[in-house]
Amino acid sequence: MPKTRIKSRRKTLKIFIMSINMQGTWLVKVKSKEAAFAQQFKIEGAGIYDGTYTGSTATPEVFVTAPNWAITILNNPGSGFVPSEMQIKFPVQSGGFYSFDIQSDDIGGDKDFNDLILTCRTPVASNDYIIYGNVGYYAGLCINPCWRDRLVIDSVATLKQTLLNPSLRALISAYYPERVAALNSRANYVSLNPQPLPPNPGDPFKAMVIPLHESTPIPAKQKALVRSRAEEMTVNADTKEAQTFYFNRLLSSEKLTTAAVAVNTFGVSDKIRVDAAGVAARFRYNCETGSLPSAILNVKEYDRSSAELSGAPFTGDGSREQLGQIIADRNGNYIFRFTMTDEQTDNEIDSDTAPGETASSQRFPDVMLQLMCLGNATPIYETAPYWNIDHLKRIDICVPKEKSCLIPLACNGQHIIQGIGNIVLGAPNLTTNERIGSNNFLNSNGIITSRGSLGPQTRCAAWYGTLLMRGCLNNKLVKYYKLWVKENTLFAPYIPFTQPFSLPKQFGANIIESQVYDSTVGAYLNVENDAAGNWLVAYRNIKAQINCAAFANGSYRFKIEGYDADMNFVNGTDERVRLYIDNGNVTADLKKEISMEGVGELGECALFTLPADSDANVPGLTVKFRAVHNLAATPQPGFMNSYGLSMQKGASGFSFIPGSEPATTIPLNNIVNSGRTYVHGDDLICSTSFQGTYNEPGADANGYYSVTLKPASGNWLEPGQTFCAFSITLSHQLRLTDGQGVYAGTSDNAVLIGIQRP
Repeated sequence: MPKTRIKSRRKTLKIFIMSINMQGTWLVKVKSKEAAFAQQFKIEGAGIYDGTYTGSTATPEVFVTAPNWAITILNNPGSGFVPSEMQIKFPVQSGGFYSFDIQSDDIGGDKDFNDLILTCRTPVASNDYIIYGNVGYYAGLCINPCWRDRLVIDSVATLKQTLLNPSLRALISAYYPERVAALNSRANYVSLNPQPLPPNPGDPFKAMVIPLHESTPIPAKQKALVRSRAEEMTVNADTKEAQTFYFNRLLSSEKLTTAAVAVNTFGVSDKIRVDAAGVAARFRYNCETGSLPSAILNVKEYDRSSAELSGAPFTGDGSREQLGQIIADRNGNYIFRFTMTDEQTDNEIDSDTAPGETASSQRFPDVMLQLMCLGNATPIYETAPYWNIDHLKRIDICVPKEKSCLIPLACNGQHIIQGIGNIVLGAPNLTTNERIGSNNFLNSNGIITSRGSLGPQTRCAAWYGTLLMRGCLNNKLVKYYKLWVKENTLFAPYIPFTQPFSLPKQFGANIIESQVYDSTVGAYLNVENDAAGNWLVAYRNIKAQINCAAFANGSYRFKIEGYDADMNFVNGTDERVRLYIDNGNVTADLKKEISMEGVGELGECALFTLPADSDANVPGLTVKFRAVHNLAATPQPGFMNSYGLSMQKGASGFSFIPGSEPATTIPLNNIVNSGRTYVHGDDLICSTSFQGTYNEPGADANGYYSVTLKPASGNWLEPGQTFCAFSITLSHQLRLTDGQGVYAGTSDNAVLIGIQRP
């Protein structure tokens, strides 16, 4: 009779992702079958425990153990077994076991999810922890709705809008004064479009976590007296497949009293905290929410930093250890199990421990989860930590929509090309060649104004970067499709578009990226109809990955056509979309040579000595700069959104005149300014004339523009100040989008100077 000894250990897990992936030891049994088609379930990634089992209630319970393994339910509609659609029920604890159901819907498509139901159970062990919950997104004038006892700020946009409320601002400023001051120091920068940050992997924003009902910013590290008993369990005792495994059954977990910790109130009164809690509760009602099917999550154990252990608020500077990676199901639900193996100090057998039982002191773990975008190794979003979690803990995750990677859109076949990234495109108007729908406007040149809730907010923007063209052929005859592209001119010919791209699929126990373009037939595989390929559902409507860098700037028409298995065109499966592509070259420069009235011109790191009469006649600083989109010998189309100068004095922002001016028409008005901001007009009749400083009447042939700056009030130095350092920075932003985010504002060429009194 083979035996398997289960050891407690921490391990960096290999990634085995299937429809449902599992960790550690579980017993799997068919709970029910309500289907005409034959059913199976397959175990993979578990080594000697791998196998395929009949989907029948008569099938004996299957024992499986491995660091990370997978279950797939399959059905046979008559042409062979293919994967079923699967979803999970959340776990429960009963009779010394954790258990949960895996439900499935076969290719019959009745969506009842009772065709084959599996029950998975595992003993409640002393060192094992199970977390579960739902992964979703949120948007709107709101704060993260997944946190009730704490105010969690997880994006710059959320921070800005919460600071507008006096009660929330008072609370946030008390716990994170440096973060608020850093945001305020950028207040004098030229105003950019009020859009969320683009969802670029590695976004450096760290969550801010503030208690709403107590003063302690982070709960004290919690220990528990854990009592367990060594047990063994035999599976299939009456068959030759019998297996025995050993574990430490959890009998009880009692929280230990911790030493009193000095509480820092951070100067927050009870009234401020009560008011802030009320405002936060109201903010949560404003959220638009939705699930994130197939969300890819890293699970991390978080070790608190020395500052956090000393009573500081959460900084995110502690170390993180990888526990594993999982994919949520079709509803955004997940279950993850891990084993803690921290050295169990203070091990003791006390007088109340029965023979065979063990008592030990354990520390409850702190965990955080990270959302991964397909194809990127850097997380796009990281939750705040969940402190001192119990052995069975529900953790729901709410991700800001702008950081949610790819929000799946329905594929119902209304029209073929349905979106670029997360920007929904309406059906084509064959008369005007425009697409209007979901509050988005694509004009006849392919320039996009996006106001819809799913995508980034853009105004008369061009496309850049990598574009995910999304659509639905919705025709069972279409096995392949071809793409074509041409310049958006009357007599330009269509040429084949063959840029290869990959989509995720389940292969055995692994998730892999598989090539969609089939060079043997010169066409793309229509993964919508490739059920046996086991492509991840959330990504099946991606029809192309367009690398804009392969195109010259300009307007293009893209065409899709569907073909059957013999490469015959299928009637009614062709459509066109127009896209204006711009690769976003910006020529930006801030001259190091700066002149002061009454003093003269000096270079970088110049030290200006104020004229003797400077208090009465404040001298101006003349700065020369340029920020030009698509600089060329002749005027080119431009998608400048904004540019401008900003200044720091010491560590704080410094206000000066003249300020920024609107850019409403070309040529620009002749008002002296230190920057310009695009003013949007019509959603479809888009001007592409705003290139930047090149359009200033006072600019030279190379686009350089000069402006004389003076303090908005007072002098360069306050009374009593003898010296201070200043920095001058040029910033710019373009009206470009990849359908998932917008072109990020960029700062260039900070010039440092010093000003002293004589």
